Amino acid sequence: MLVWVLMLFGIILVRFLIPDSIGEKKKNLIFLSISFCIVVFVMGSRSPHLLGSNDLMSYFRCYGNSMNYSLAQMMEFSTLETGYLVLNQILAWLVPWNYFILYFEAAFCTFVMFWYIYRNANSVFLAVIVYLCLGPWQFFLTGFRQTIAICICFIAFEFMKKHKTLWDLGALVLIALAAAIHTTAWIFLLTFLIRKVKITKKVIIYSVMLTLLMLVFIDEIVDYGNQVLEKNYVMAYHGNEFGGLIPILIYVAALILCYLIWGWNHAYVEENAFEIAMLLFGLCVYLTRYTSLIMERISFYFTPVITIVLSNAITRQRTNTVRNIIYVICIVLCILLYLYRADVQYGEYHFYWEYMGG
Repeated sequence: MLVWVLMLFGIILVRFLIPDSIGEKKKNLIFLSISFCIVVFVMGSRSPHLLGSNDLMSYFRCYGNSMNYSLAQMMEFSTLETGYLVLNQILAWLVPWNYFILYFEAAFCTFVMFWYIYRNANSVFLAVIVYLCLGPWQFFLTGFRQTIAICICFIAFEFMKKHKTLWDLGALVLIALAAAIHTTAWIFLLTFLIRKVKITKKVIIYSVMLTLLMLVFIDEIVDYGNQVLEKNYVMAYHGNEFGGLIPILIYVAALILCYLIWGWNHAYVEENAFEIAMLLFGLCVYLTRYTSLIMERISFYFTPVITIVLSNAITRQRTNTVRNIIYVICIVLCILLYLYRADVQYGEYHFYWEYMGG
């Protein structure tokens, strides 16, 4: 647990060591650069042998096999998507070192999310803390194929914001690339429809109705998806009744804060409408996890916007007093949740050279 804790508090310390006198832009770039190095080092230096994650170990073995077998051989005995196998083949040819895949996934995903934060966050520091403690980072620790696909989709997401045909075509290409790595990425095509949504009371009512319909027809939806994607995702939910409650509360709290701003600053809501609509849709999909756990995985393509929606909603509250109170509460809750997850969910941290030495 110690390494996980040192990572978070090291990043917080970096924020306070950078002087304000250098200017906001330079301060953000320095903070993101140092934080990037810290996060990538911690994520990449884990031992897949000792951490206790089957997913992490399977991706580690896949990369090792890619150094010894051809693409045709890998495709013959592996059930992973061809795009991911090709990526492994290219990386293994460039860097024939088993542990490189951990550093690559960490570097690529962290860079994309920090780039997304830099482009959209009013408070880069708060957005990074939200990303690590409340956002998708926990899933990024082990779900290599889907996290790479998600990050490619978020590059496409930034393209879509241009509202220009050429950029939209680029986004389509990126989504197709993401789907080659993890087939579920095709769901991100819905983002083109979400982009047109304007948040109103009617939209919220329709979202509730959509969620109820998805709950009723979830078996048929998952079964159809399995046929189209040629997968065999399990439809049953085996978790406890309170599983997933914390993310739901976080998403709802972010939307409530946006609603509070809506009453006096419509311009803010319009500026962030795409992200807010994404989060609302992601929440609707996430709620269906209690019927089919695969829907939680599907929601992960949309819910990473919590990083921006929540942090921006906090920094744009009407008065300094309210803003500062919510800001402090958010940081404290982020740290407490992170410490809980580090102790209970992340697993005991071991560097890979500890295993090699043994």
